[in-house]
Amino acid sequence: MNRSAAKVVEQAEAYASLFSRTSVSGRFDEGSSDGPVRLASDQELLEATASVTRLIRLAEPERVKLAGEIARRSEVSDESSLSKRMGATNAGDLLAQVAGVAREEAGSVVRLAAAVRAQEGLSGEPLPAKRACIADALAHGRLDLTVASAMVRALRKSEPGLTPYEVDELERQLVDRAQEGCTADELLAFLRQVPSSAHPEGQDSRDEELAAAASVSKRKLDNGLTRWILDLDPLTNGFFETALDANTSIRRFAIVDSDALPDPVADQDRRPLNRRRVDGVRLVAKRALKSDDGQQAGTAVTLVVTMTEEALRTGLGVAGLPGCMDTIAASTARMLAAEAEIVPVVLGGKSQPLDLGTGRRFFSEAQRRAMAVRAGGCEGPSCDAPLAWCDAAHLKPAGWGPTSVDNGLLLCWRCHLLLDEHGWQARREGERWWWTPPPWVDSTGRRRPGGRVPPLDLSA
Repeated sequence: MNRSAAKVVEQAEAYASLFSRTSVSGRFDEGSSDGPVRLASDQELLEATASVTRLIRLAEPERVKLAGEIARRSEVSDESSLSKRMGATNAGDLLAQVAGVAREEAGSVVRLAAAVRAQEGLSGEPLPAKRACIADALAHGRLDLTVASAMVRALRKSEPGLTPYEVDELERQLVDRAQEGCTADELLAFLRQVPSSAHPEGQDSRDEELAAAASVSKRKLDNGLTRWILDLDPLTNGFFETALDANTSIRRFAIVDSDALPDPVADQDRRPLNRRRVDGVRLVAKRALKSDDGQQAGTAVTLVVTMTEEALRTGLGVAGLPGCMDTIAASTARMLAAEAEIVPVVLGGKSQPLDLGTGRRFFSEAQRRAMAVRAGGCEGPSCDAPLAWCDAAHLKPAGWGPTSVDNGLLLCWRCHLLLDEHGWQARREGERWWWTPPPWVDSTGRRRPGGRVPPLDLSA
């Protein structure tokens, strides 16, 4: 048996063995796993979920390899093409038929296979895959298929203008970043920004193209509702999202208009986010009509734009919108610096905000802005809560630890409770926050990364 197939079998056996305790009496022999799953403890249930996920991650690369071979045998243009002989239009169509999956999924697998399959020299000698780092991480079950496909797309968009060595180094950094424990959603959002980071000189034209393509459409539905469809460029979305988040925060309903909610809310509004956003849109509109100055909560309703000192001086490169995980051209940010609701923050070395003051019992506005630049959102474990939902918290309690940027972190109400009441420990190492759950939550003590995925250092 080849090594790849052996790993799949070994992992399948490891998954099956997790239910040995509940099957010891022979009660579930020859039966389904439904019974053992119901009898598993919380920890066994989570372990089994992680185990079967690893099994899928080891099996999926085998399908990718097979899809790559189907594509290779279908690349010839004559009648010897495998896909044509099987009555399919291309390799993706054939895979969809054989595997019984949607064409979109099959096409994604074939495109990934083209990037990670082994290559051949002119004389038939084996050569490494074009994306060797991604191929290796996939083969060892360290990479989700969706994230791997997004990496390949990000590298393809970043490749023009970079040397082969620079592309390989970028690929290595992306794979390393994916191993830090971030969620797939966090990684996908991070990967969408990689091409802009790799080519900051092209941000001006990108801003113009996206602004030209932006649109807002309105449709009256038969049920009486009105549907708005917003296709916004990064800058417009930055203003809109910042204002909407500021009026959607769970903790913020105590200080807004008394008629903001249909029913009184005692502690937290438990409704889904899409429903709370309706109230947010109404509040934004009401305040606009009242000519509100937008200063309900300081930083939370202010659009923070970050750029390096060089970008501020020259107007070249990119500026960041940390709260929205997007970028605009530095030249655009310079023109916007005079806007009343934009705060430009100049970054020093390693993209750190310059010192904005320490030493108060409560965090100052300057300190909260500095933490907002660093965080981009909640700095809790695997949390995507926006800046507007966060309060500045002390890592070491006030009176014991200083009221400083280094001793502060931005947390939403849920993550604040994890730190203050539920036994989670937060620790800052370099530029990252790491969270360790208490033993009654996870006996293994596996750390979780906190906050947004940090940008890559492309100057290395």
